[in-house]
Amino acid sequence: MNSPAASSISGNAQGPSDQDLIRDIRNTSNQAIAAGDAANFAASLDEDFVVVTGNGSLLSREAYITAFAKDFEDPHSIRFERIVDSIEISDLLPLAAEHGHWAGRISGGPILFGGTYLAMWRRTEHGWKLRSELFIALACKDAAAGESYRRRYGATLTKSEP
Repeated sequence: MNSPAASSISGNAQGPSDQDLIRDIRNTSNQAIAAGDAANFAASLDEDFVVVTGNGSLLSREAYITAFAKDFEDPHSIRFERIVDSIEISDLLPLAAEHGHWAGRISGGPILFGGTYLAMWRRTEHGWKLRSELFIALACKDAAAGESYRRRYGATLTKSEP
């Protein structure tokens, strides 16, 4: 197996590293979300992609794209950005793990929501593609926005009785 240092050195000598390629794809996806571009947003998702959203809902690729496309119809909807903290490339399988945090805001406005995420990337014949993502909503900066988020996205959560 290659050591991380060996993978990094050989990757740089032959072109962009896998980490750089994944960061570039993530940046393109973030730009597509900011622009309300569903086609370019969907380009990074593998055919069997699944996501667990910030409220714990499990969505297929098609449902995820549909949800974003619906949000893109409203210029005042929340736009989400994923900020990469680290990327690890597997020595065992054609996979990578992306760890990061996310922020939600109305275009041009302050951050209203945030949390953490983990993404699984798979190297395919078409390059790196997202296989799955897990988002967890952890923070809200605005009470009214938080209530709106809970009404819209919290419907699938159940409360424990004390």
